[in-house]
Amino acid sequence: MMEKLGRYQIREIIGEGAMARVFKAYDPSIDREIAVKLLKSQLADDEQYRMRFLREAKGAGTLSHPNIVTIFDVGIDGKHPYIAMELVDGMTLTDLIRAGNPVSTRDVVEIGIQLTRALDYAHKKGIIHRDIKPGNIMMVSTGNQVKVTDFGICRIDGSDGELTQHTQLGDVLGTPNYMSPSRCWVRRSTRAPTSSRSAWCSTNSSPASCRSRATRSSAWR
Repeated sequence: MMEKLGRYQIREIIGEGAMARVFKAYDPSIDREIAVKLLKSQLADDEQYRMRFLREAKGAGTLSHPNIVTIFDVGIDGKHPYIAMELVDGMTLTDLIRAGNPVSTRDVVEIGIQLTRALDYAHKKGIIHRDIKPGNIMMVSTGNQVKVTDFGICRIDGSDGELTQHTQLGDVLGTPNYMSPSRCWVRRSTRAPTSSRSAWCSTNSSPASCRSRATRSSAWR
Protein backbone atom coordinates (compact mmCIF):
# COMPACT_ATOMS: atom_id res chain seq x y z
CA MET A 1 0.00 0.00 0.00
CA MET A 2 1.30 3.45 -0.90
CA GLU A 3 2.11 5.80 1.97
CA LYS A 4 1.25 9.07 0.27
CA LEU A 5 -0.99 10.34 -2.51
CA GLY A 6 -0.50 13.96 -3.45
CA ARG A 7 -0.27 15.77 -0.13
CA TYR A 8 -2.42 13.18 1.61
CA GLN A 9 -0.96 10.59 3.98
CA ILE A 10 -2.56 7.19 3.45
CA ARG A 11 -3.55 5.37 6.66
CA GLU A 12 -5.53 2.25 5.71
CA ILE A 13 -7.90 0.84 3.14
CA ILE A 14 -11.56 1.13 4.16
CA GLY A 15 -13.41 0.04 1.03
CA GLU A 16 -13.07 -1.38 -2.46
CA GLY A 17 -15.27 -1.59 -5.52
CA ALA A 18 -14.89 -2.72 -9.11
CA MET A 19 -13.27 0.55 -10.20
CA ALA A 20 -11.55 2.02 -7.17
CA ARG A 21 -10.27 1.60 -3.64
CA VAL A 22 -11.09 3.96 -0.80
CA PHE A 23 -8.51 4.80 1.84
CA LYS A 24 -8.63 6.56 5.16
CA ALA A 25 -6.11 9.39 4.87
CA TYR A 26 -4.83 12.49 6.60
CA ASP A 27 -4.51 16.00 5.19
CA PRO A 28 -1.64 17.69 7.09
CA SER A 29 -2.36 21.11 5.58
CA ILE A 30 -5.62 21.41 7.52
CA ASP A 31 -5.09 18.70 10.15
CA ARG A 32 -8.09 16.64 9.07
CA GLU A 33 -8.81 12.98 8.41
CA ILE A 34 -10.42 12.39 5.03
CA ALA A 35 -11.26 9.59 2.61
CA VAL A 36 -9.32 9.23 -0.64
CA LYS A 37 -10.79 7.31 -3.56
CA LEU A 38 -8.13 5.95 -5.93
CA LEU A 39 -8.80 4.56 -9.40
CA LYS A 40 -7.31 1.08 -9.64
CA SER A 41 -3.96 0.97 -11.42
CA GLN A 42 -5.14 -1.53 -14.05
CA LEU A 43 -7.84 0.95 -15.09
CA ALA A 44 -5.84 4.17 -14.84
CA ASP A 45 -4.63 3.95 -18.45
CA ASP A 46 -8.11 3.36 -19.84
CA GLU A 47 -9.55 6.63 -21.12
CA GLN A 48 -13.15 5.58 -20.55
CA TYR A 49 -12.56 4.76 -16.90
CA ARG A 50 -10.56 7.93 -16.34
CA MET A 51 -13.42 9.96 -17.80
CA ARG A 52 -15.92 8.11 -15.63
CA PHE A 53 -13.79 8.85 -12.58
CA LEU A 54 -13.60 12.52 -13.63
CA ARG A 55 -17.37 12.59 -13.99
CA GLU A 56 -17.81 11.59 -10.34
CA ALA A 57 -15.57 14.46 -9.21
CA LYS A 58 -17.24 16.94 -11.55
CA GLY A 59 -20.73 15.81 -10.61
CA ALA A 60 -20.53 15.37 -6.84
CA GLY A 61 -18.00 18.19 -6.50
CA THR A 62 -20.65 20.76 -7.38
CA LEU A 63 -23.02 19.55 -4.65
CA SER A 64 -23.22 20.80 -1.08
CA HIS A 65 -25.93 19.02 0.91
CA PRO A 66 -26.04 17.41 4.38
CA ASN A 67 -27.13 14.09 2.84
CA ILE A 68 -24.45 13.93 0.13
CA VAL A 69 -20.79 13.12 0.79
CA THR A 70 -18.69 16.25 0.21
CA ILE A 71 -15.88 16.27 -2.38
CA PHE A 72 -12.85 18.30 -1.29
CA ASP A 73 -10.31 17.81 -4.06
CA VAL A 74 -9.43 15.87 -7.20
CA GLY A 75 -5.97 15.25 -8.61
CA ILE A 76 -3.51 12.93 -10.33
CA ASP A 77 -0.39 11.57 -8.65
CA GLY A 78 1.74 10.14 -11.44
CA LYS A 79 -0.74 7.96 -13.30
CA HIS A 80 -3.10 7.64 -10.35
CA PRO A 81 -6.30 9.77 -10.45
CA TYR A 82 -7.81 10.30 -7.01
CA ILE A 83 -10.67 12.08 -5.26
CA ALA A 84 -10.36 13.46 -1.73
CA MET A 85 -13.68 13.50 0.10
CA GLU A 86 -15.42 13.67 3.44
CA LEU A 87 -14.67 10.74 5.74
CA VAL A 88 -17.97 9.37 7.03
CA ASP A 89 -17.86 7.61 10.39
CA GLY A 90 -20.44 4.89 9.95
CA MET A 91 -21.46 2.01 7.70
CA THR A 92 -23.31 1.48 4.46
CA LEU A 93 -26.94 0.40 4.52
CA THR A 94 -25.72 -2.89 3.04
CA ASP A 95 -23.53 -3.44 6.12
CA LEU A 96 -26.41 -2.49 8.41
CA ILE A 97 -28.74 -4.98 6.74
CA ARG A 98 -26.19 -7.80 6.73
CA ALA A 99 -25.55 -7.25 10.43
CA GLY A 100 -29.17 -8.17 11.02
CA ASN A 101 -29.91 -5.07 13.07
CA PRO A 102 -33.65 -4.35 13.23
CA VAL A 103 -34.75 -1.16 11.48
CA SER A 104 -37.98 0.44 12.66
CA THR A 105 -40.64 1.70 10.29
CA ARG A 106 -39.95 5.22 11.56
CA ASP A 107 -36.25 4.90 10.64
CA VAL A 108 -37.07 3.52 7.18
CA VAL A 109 -39.35 6.50 6.54
CA GLU A 110 -36.72 8.95 7.83
CA ILE A 111 -34.05 7.40 5.61
CA GLY A 112 -36.40 7.64 2.63
CA ILE A 113 -37.10 11.31 3.34
CA GLN A 114 -33.38 12.13 3.55
CA LEU A 115 -32.65 10.27 0.31
CA THR A 116 -35.48 12.07 -1.44
CA ARG A 117 -34.16 15.44 -0.30
CA ALA A 118 -30.62 14.59 -1.43
CA LEU A 119 -31.69 13.38 -4.87
CA ASP A 120 -34.12 16.26 -5.36
CA TYR A 121 -31.30 18.69 -4.61
CA ALA A 122 -28.93 16.89 -6.99
CA HIS A 123 -31.55 16.79 -9.76
CA LYS A 124 -32.17 20.51 -9.42
CA LYS A 125 -28.41 20.98 -9.93
CA GLY A 126 -28.58 18.83 -13.08
CA ILE A 127 -26.91 15.75 -11.53
CA ILE A 128 -28.62 12.36 -11.93
CA HIS A 129 -26.97 9.68 -9.74
CA ARG A 130 -28.22 6.58 -11.64
CA ASP A 131 -26.91 4.00 -9.13
CA ILE A 132 -28.80 4.46 -5.87
CA LYS A 133 -28.50 1.27 -3.78
CA PRO A 134 -27.76 0.37 -0.14
CA GLY A 135 -24.02 0.06 -0.87
CA ASN A 136 -23.92 3.70 -1.99
CA ILE A 137 -25.75 5.05 1.05
CA MET A 138 -23.75 5.70 4.21
CA MET A 139 -25.39 5.64 7.63
CA VAL A 140 -23.62 8.07 9.98
CA SER A 141 -22.78 6.43 13.31
CA THR A 142 -24.14 9.32 15.37
CA GLY A 143 -27.78 10.19 14.92
CA ASN A 144 -29.94 8.95 12.08
CA GLN A 145 -28.32 10.76 9.16
CA VAL A 146 -27.59 9.19 5.79
CA LYS A 147 -25.24 10.35 3.05
CA VAL A 148 -25.31 9.45 -0.64
CA THR A 149 -21.94 8.55 -2.17
CA ASP A 150 -20.42 7.21 -5.43
CA PHE A 151 -21.52 9.39 -8.34
CA GLY A 152 -19.34 7.35 -10.73
CA ILE A 153 -22.02 6.82 -13.39
CA CYS A 154 -23.96 10.03 -12.83
CA ARG A 155 -25.45 11.99 -15.70
CA ILE A 156 -24.62 15.69 -15.81
CA ASP A 157 -27.22 17.75 -17.64
CA GLY A 158 -25.61 20.17 -20.08
CA SER A 159 -22.20 18.49 -19.87
CA ASP A 160 -19.88 18.62 -22.86
CA GLY A 161 -20.18 15.99 -25.59
CA GLU A 162 -16.94 14.23 -24.72
CA LEU A 163 -17.97 13.64 -21.12
CA THR A 164 -21.49 12.56 -22.09
CA GLN A 165 -20.12 10.12 -24.66
CA HIS A 166 -18.16 8.28 -22.00
CA THR A 167 -21.23 7.47 -19.94
CA GLN A 168 -21.83 4.45 -22.14
CA LEU A 169 -19.48 1.85 -20.62
CA GLY A 170 -22.11 -0.89 -21.02
CA ASP A 171 -25.60 -1.56 -22.28
CA VAL A 172 -27.10 -0.92 -18.84
CA LEU A 173 -25.91 1.71 -16.39
CA GLY A 174 -26.57 0.92 -12.75
CA THR A 175 -27.10 -2.15 -10.60
CA PRO A 176 -29.99 -4.24 -12.02
CA ASN A 177 -31.30 -5.39 -8.61
CA TYR A 178 -31.87 -1.76 -7.61
CA MET A 179 -32.94 -0.21 -10.89
CA SER A 180 -36.46 1.06 -11.39
CA PRO A 181 -38.59 -0.58 -14.12
CA SER A 182 -38.27 2.57 -16.22
CA ARG A 183 -34.47 2.21 -16.26
CA CYS A 184 -34.61 -1.50 -17.13
CA TRP A 185 -37.31 -1.29 -19.78
CA VAL A 186 -36.81 2.14 -21.36
CA ARG A 187 -33.18 2.36 -22.35
CA ARG A 188 -33.36 6.04 -23.33
CA SER A 189 -34.74 7.12 -19.98
CA THR A 190 -32.31 9.33 -18.03
CA ARG A 191 -34.30 9.82 -14.84
CA ALA A 192 -35.46 6.93 -12.69
CA PRO A 193 -38.28 8.24 -10.47
CA THR A 194 -38.52 5.10 -8.31
CA SER A 195 -34.84 4.26 -7.94
CA SER A 196 -34.25 5.83 -4.52
CA ARG A 197 -37.34 4.24 -3.05
CA SER A 198 -36.94 0.81 -4.66
CA ALA A 199 -33.34 0.57 -3.40
CA TRP A 200 -34.45 0.78 0.22
CA CYS A 201 -37.68 -1.14 -0.38
CA SER A 202 -35.97 -4.10 -2.04
CA THR A 203 -33.70 -4.73 0.92
CA ASN A 204 -36.46 -4.53 3.52
CA SER A 205 -39.22 -6.41 1.71
CA SER A 206 -39.62 -9.54 -0.34
CA PRO A 207 -38.56 -9.21 -4.02
CA ALA A 208 -42.17 -9.71 -5.16
CA SER A 209 -43.42 -7.00 -2.81
CA CYS A 210 -40.72 -4.60 -3.94
CA ARG A 211 -41.48 -5.14 -7.63
CA SER A 212 -45.16 -4.67 -7.00
CA ARG A 213 -44.67 -1.39 -5.13
CA ALA A 214 -42.15 -0.06 -7.65
CA THR A 215 -44.54 -0.84 -10.53
CA ARG A 216 -47.47 0.80 -8.78
CA SER A 217 -45.36 3.89 -8.10
CA SER A 218 -44.43 4.14 -11.78
CA ALA A 219 -48.03 3.67 -12.83
CA TRP A 220 -49.14 6.72 -10.87
CA ARG A 221 -46.72 8.98 -12.77
